[in-house]
This record gives sequence, C-alpha cells and structure tokens, in this order.
Amino acid sequence: MEALLKKGLAELRLDEGATPSLLRFGELLLEKNKVMNLTAITEPADVAALHFLDSAALLTLGEDLRSKRLIDVGTGAGFPGLPLRILEPSLQLTLLDSLGKRVNWLASVCDTLG
Repeated sequence: MEALLKKGLAELRLDEGATPSLLRFGELLLEKNKVMNLTAITEPADVAALHFLDSAALLTLGEDLRSKRLIDVGTGAGFPGLPLRILEPSLQLTLLDSLGKRVNWLASVCDTLG
C-alpha cells in the first residue's frame, strides 16, 4: 500500500509526505470495517488506488483548495473529504453524514490523525 501511494502521489505531483497519515487512515478504516460496514473495498492496494488516489486526483483538476472551505455531504467513510484534508492541511473541511456512528468514528479518526 505504501509504495502504491507514494508512486501515485508522485504521478499526481502531490506531496508524498502525507503517505504516513493516509496509511494510518487506511489501517483505521480496514480495522473498523470488520465491525461496521464502511466500504466494500477491503484490499489495501484497492483502498490506496480507489479511495485515496481517486480522492487525491481531485486536487489536480485546477481548483486551488488551499484555505478554502469544503463540506463533504454524505461522506460515508470520509471520502473524498478526509484524504483531501490530509493532502491539503489548510483546507477547512466539514464531514457530513446521516449516521451518527460514522460521524463518531470519523471524529475519532480525525483525533488520531491530528
């Protein structure tokens, strides 16, 4: 997962320094997914490619998100919002979901990641 993330971020011309936080998020996601249905994607390489790098690709579309405010409505397991915030720390992000248990889990993930 780490090598795939680093390679993908480099190809997207994004900071590879966010890799440890993305990896930690991936660990937390896959662990919690064992007891709560957060995602059908459970292979680490697929999490890297289909969740993290797909989310990261949004930063390459020309819209500068630095210091912008963003709300991720129906965030589910935190995609694309949380990877965007990890990759662009100045982004002011709100994660919104209808299920309190997902929101509580995301709050704990945010606390863990700082």
